[in-house]
Amino acid sequence: MTYVTNESRRCGGRDSSMKLRSSKVAMCLGTAMVAVLMPVVPSVVSAKPTYEQQKECTQAQSDVREASYTVNVTDLVVSDTVASGYQAEVKDIYAGMAVAIAEDYCEVYENPDMESQVLGRMYQNNIGTVVEVNDEWTKISSGELAGYVNSANLCFDEEARAVSTSDEVKAVVTADTADIYIAPNGLISYATAENGEEFTALSKCGEYISVAVDSDVAYINTEHVAIDYGMELGMTNEEIEAKEEEERIAAEEAQRIAEEEARQSRIQAAMTNIEVTYNPTMTASDDEVWLLACVIDWESGWESYEGKLAVANVVLNRVRSSQYGNSITDVIYARNQFSGVSDGNGGPSSTFQARLSAGPRSSDCLKAAMAALSGENNIGNYTYFRALQVANLGAYSSYTIIGNHCFY
Repeated sequence: MTYVTNESRRCGGRDSSMKLRSSKVAMCLGTAMVAVLMPVVPSVVSAKPTYEQQKECTQAQSDVREASYTVNVTDLVVSDTVASGYQAEVKDIYAGMAVAIAEDYCEVYENPDMESQVLGRMYQNNIGTVVEVNDEWTKISSGELAGYVNSANLCFDEEARAVSTSDEVKAVVTADTADIYIAPNGLISYATAENGEEFTALSKCGEYISVAVDSDVAYINTEHVAIDYGMELGMTNEEIEAKEEEERIAAEEAQRIAEEEARQSRIQAAMTNIEVTYNPTMTASDDEVWLLACVIDWESGWESYEGKLAVANVVLNRVRSSQYGNSITDVIYARNQFSGVSDGNGGPSSTFQARLSAGPRSSDCLKAAMAALSGENNIGNYTYFRALQVANLGAYSSYTIIGNHCFY
């Protein structure tokens, strides 16, 4: 905020207009002005009888020149025009406002009739501006919502202040700049506020809002500020739907994150408890170690540890061959490779997803996965296996049988 005193002064043979920036308003209001103004307006910026001026002219100054002034109050002419306009009625800052007091929410209707269309809701402690009031209904404007509310669901004016959940009401400058006046009449401006500046709002004075400036009271035209009561506004049906959808997505995401964190913790705990020196020979995330362990369980859950290790190496040999994919995930979810595992689109089938969620039924599956990744291999370069009972052994150039599977 910039405090301004415009006074033509002679400096080095030239007139200069100076801006005074200060944390305290330097105003020159004589006792005569105070006597005229104070009886009508209870709170006006405090005036100082005189103050000393010291002005030093230099050529090496910044864009804003700082100065202090000596002005005698007798030099300040207080006319009848200055005193006029002070008859504005002072109202509570909550005057003309309504706060919803319904236990949860109250509906806002298009007309003062419960049979008319519902436009939205005023939730408990939502605030709005009163547009009109009749016997049972109040028309309010709150954010994008405007319509009728049963008056029994609202508190008004000073009662609205009493139920307010806000600690402070603010006046926020919405114009590019806004003049700040010493009285609610727009005649004497002593400072300029910039867009976005905030002041504590004190009361309503006709077309002006009284605000706290340092330890003083000043006035800003209502056209240049928005009053922020620090409370939520009513919501249209569209806004309610959007919020509910946003909350649903957020809840699903929170659940997904919680489940993922729990799964990762379980995977890490399981891997920590496996008695194997884990020194992977290819890149594999914890998720892929878990995936490999689950497919081992899927294909050879009832086989010996050697049979589980063999299945793990079939998967890893396929990764190395690059004919089925370049990662454990690609190989396992390749179409028509591991029966019932893939959904055909590079992801798990619903039944295999259940296995992933539950995890392998034996710790040997995870041990075999980690051992195979660490280089333990009991089938060489074989990339296929079949159930021994259906294997055509005569068609294979070489093979090995482990448990109930033939690897070739």
